[in-house]
Amino acid sequence: MSILSNLNLFKVPIEQDTLDAWAKMAEDIAKVAILALPVVVLGQGEASLKVWSSVALLVVIYSFLLGGRLFRQNKSRSSTIQEN
Repeated sequence: MSILSNLNLFKVPIEQDTLDAWAKMAEDIAKVAILALPVVVLGQGEASLKVWSSVALLVVIYSFLLGGRLFRQNKSRSSTIQEN
């Protein structure tokens, strides 16, 4: 049973290093999506496909930046809880 409990990434409390890694990964995914925007906009294809793809990338960028921010806020919140 101890092996299965170690495989659970969402067990409470979540370590601060794990939250930091998740925040960094979310921000890295957002950076890749930012770099993909010019490729989508300047690439070949129909204008409607470019618009939909750009909107989708903007949603992905915003979502992952927001996720990284929430992970970092949760990290700081969990550190203050553990200090008390």
